[in-house]
Amino acid sequence: MESRAKKMIPSEGEDRLSDLPDNLIVHILSFMPTLYAVKTMLLRRFGNLSTLVPTLTFDLWDYGRIIRADKEDESIDDIFTSFARFIRNVLMLHKRPTIDSFHFSMKPIPVEIKDPKLIDDVQMWLRFAIDRQVKDLNFNFNGYDDLVLPHCIFMSQSLITLTLHGCMLEHQAHVHMGTLRELSLVKVKGSGQVYNQLILGCPSLQELNINITNLSNVLNITSPSVMNVKDLPNRSLSLFKKFLRQIRNVEVVTWSCHALETLSWGRKIKFPRTKWKRLVLRPSWDVKRSIEVILELLKNSVKLEELILYYDLSPWQDDSGYGCVESSTTSTYVMPQLKKVTIHRWARFSKAQLQLVEIVLQNAVHLEQLVIRGNNSRTTVDQLNFVKQVSNFRRGSANATVIFD
Repeated sequence: MESRAKKMIPSEGEDRLSDLPDNLIVHILSFMPTLYAVKTMLLRRFGNLSTLVPTLTFDLWDYGRIIRADKEDESIDDIFTSFARFIRNVLMLHKRPTIDSFHFSMKPIPVEIKDPKLIDDVQMWLRFAIDRQVKDLNFNFNGYDDLVLPHCIFMSQSLITLTLHGCMLEHQAHVHMGTLRELSLVKVKGSGQVYNQLILGCPSLQELNINITNLSNVLNITSPSVMNVKDLPNRSLSLFKKFLRQIRNVEVVTWSCHALETLSWGRKIKFPRTKWKRLVLRPSWDVKRSIEVILELLKNSVKLEELILYYDLSPWQDDSGYGCVESSTTSTYVMPQLKKVTIHRWARFSKAQLQLVEIVLQNAVHLEQLVIRGNNSRTTVDQLNFVKQVSNFRRGSANATVIFD
């Protein structure tokens, strides 16, 4: 027994790395940024194994930080040129027939180095990824708004996740990404017709994330089952009303604090009946008004099964003046299918927030679980008082359990 234990403990100077099989080393390298993985070629045991990794990550900012650590006098233009050359060399030497992910970021791009030749290079790099049947393509080229993506991206039958940041969408002769499940568009230019063509060409789409800077561009969206509403313009109320009608059949919706703020300003907006099943809200503004908006959304989301709230109320923020919703208006907020509610990051609990918990417990007749996750800034006394109040609330569902985390 003792001799076996001794064998398991490496003796001083023993090279255990050399005993690892090549496929395990390649797997380890796949978790490293490509720049670091390539540097392992200097080690004899690693050799050219970095040319077989299934993940490729190129980040201009990270590359420049590392280069300047070695060469402090390196100019931005030299770093940029070196970065482009590095990518070309890596792709030229890469031997794996398929890749799982290709992440590419050239943000920020200094104005003085906007080289037209770079667009040709980037299009070539993207074609490389598609040719290798990439599954996860994350492309951040914020600063080159006139970059037109190669058509092969929109005909990929391997992509599962596609993230585009800072580029141009043009009308395509044909769009069909049969395996795409998640699509994220951030600061992407294009008409509403082009947006709709792209989304309709993704029959398996499960999640759509859009950073909306021009609401009119997405008003024709009809196909997604999931939408993440990150930024909405706080002008043009008529456009916003139209947008609400457009997404009423979406199953999963995420509202950021900016989007919710737009809702709070549109006090006379009549919320349409929705088919939302999962609703994620991030209110971080006037608490009383946020409760009113949340209740209005719940009132018109009769098919809602899960509600997730992220609150950013600071522990020192005074809740005086944050009154409660009129009790006479809360009796109509019946939630017939709501089964789970999760509330994150409540540093402290205002009267309006407590009222929301009470309304949910009373009116969610099939509620199974209410999870409340605070943070460590709450004192023990505050926590106990809150738990005591919530425990005394009447519950509309006999099966409802409340979990404090």
